[in-house]
Amino acid sequence: MSDATDTVDDAAGETTLLDLLVVLAENLKLLIVGPLLAGACALGLSFVLPKTYDSVAILQADASIASLMTSAAVLDPVIESLGLGKDETPGAARDRLREQVKASVGRTDKLLTLTVSAATAEQARAIATAVLEQTYAQSKPKGVERARLEDQLATVRERAKIADAAIAALGKQLVASAPSSATSLVEAARGYAELLNTSVATFTQTFSLTEKVEGLSPSRVVQPPTLTNQPSRPKKTLVAVGTTLATGVLLLLFVFARQAFSSANDAESARKLARIRQALGMKPAD
Repeated sequence: MSDATDTVDDAAGETTLLDLLVVLAENLKLLIVGPLLAGACALGLSFVLPKTYDSVAILQADASIASLMTSAAVLDPVIESLGLGKDETPGAARDRLREQVKASVGRTDKLLTLTVSAATAEQARAIATAVLEQTYAQSKPKGVERARLEDQLATVRERAKIADAAIAALGKQLVASAPSSATSLVEAARGYAELLNTSVATFTQTFSLTEKVEGLSPSRVVQPPTLTNQPSRPKKTLVAVGTTLATGVLLLLFVFARQAFSSANDAESARKLARIRQALGMKPAD
């Protein structure tokens, strides 16, 4: 008889799914209206928050150009030309502009994306354009470095001329007098292939050195800085939905916690609450 009574008491002390549904039903209005009101308030607040506009430019460049775009060599002239940070120190103005300018190179397409944020769409595009112009100027080598690259370029071009002349001469010789044996034919073909490889290598070096001497140019731009009418931040829908969900979760926790404390009138619940108070270092309830 005692075992049966204990079993009934244990079942009565357990929280069942039906008990949870009862709690939800009793607080249904709070759980629906509360999150909706919070989401509506967050949506309204997002309309008065400061707006941020982005201007995006895409160009063919590597990570070194991306680093150059956020360097002082580029940002300081941009600040001066656009009259930014008039009430700030040069260092503070540079740091603030560096937060607005983001440059990254894609892993798959290898294209550099320049994103500039500002309070207006026009200002964002003006800053992005100025950053590109200063990057063009700063990417060009100067002084001793430029002279060294030009010397290398002249040397490679001379080697290319020699290789092309040798290829033409060997081609004429092969046409004029066919090799007398298979061995001679193989040697002639091998020499011709080597000259072609040399010509290709010198062409590649010429192209690479020419790019270094000329620096970054507008011809590398895939997409010029954009001008958009839609702000990128704040994202009104995301703010409203996120606030609604967060408020719903908090209210749900509040409802279950209130129900747990309000049902602490039996001995088992009182004992559990006493253990919680003891674990938290609180004084026992009177």
